[in-house]
Amino acid sequence: MRKIGLFFVVLGLVPVTAQAQNTAPGMFGVREVVVEYARFDDSKAADTCGLSRDMVGSALAKALAETMVPAIAVSDVRPPTQGVARIQLIPEISTRTDESLNCVSRISLAAESHANIVIPPITIPRSVTVVYWRQQRQATSGQSSHAQIIVDILHKMAEQFAQQYKLDQPPELPK
Repeated sequence: MRKIGLFFVVLGLVPVTAQAQNTAPGMFGVREVVVEYARFDDSKAADTCGLSRDMVGSALAKALAETMVPAIAVSDVRPPTQGVARIQLIPEISTRTDESLNCVSRISLAAESHANIVIPPITIPRSVTVVYWRQQRQATSGQSSHAQIIVDILHKMAEQFAQQYKLDQPPELPK
């Protein structure tokens, strides 16, 4: 039992960007990025701090429109196409107000997909979530400025996601 625990500790030290030899980067060949609705853990606190699904969706759409990421709002998504790789970009925001009535938010943006796989020796498919990219930030501010600070953070996170997306794509073939 002790060897298994050590294995997981050592595995946890491997950088996320490390790749096995002869493998493709995480988002290699992804052709659709569905921008999901924002998830708030406390909608009342989010509302008090000026945060909304529309605000988050607009911020991400604007940031991704300036990049080469093939982003699609979840409200505009069509059924998946056979052979077209699709992932979800999921914004999650946990907001609280402190004793001074300042807003404190933890912002997470993750690129994920869901799949069923078989992991031997069990032959029953298991549902797994594959995380391709994730960032988290925290912000504290007064209620009047909090929404704009969150928009700015989301914009930067979307730009960093777009950079990673671009790095993971195959190089263009010479013409």
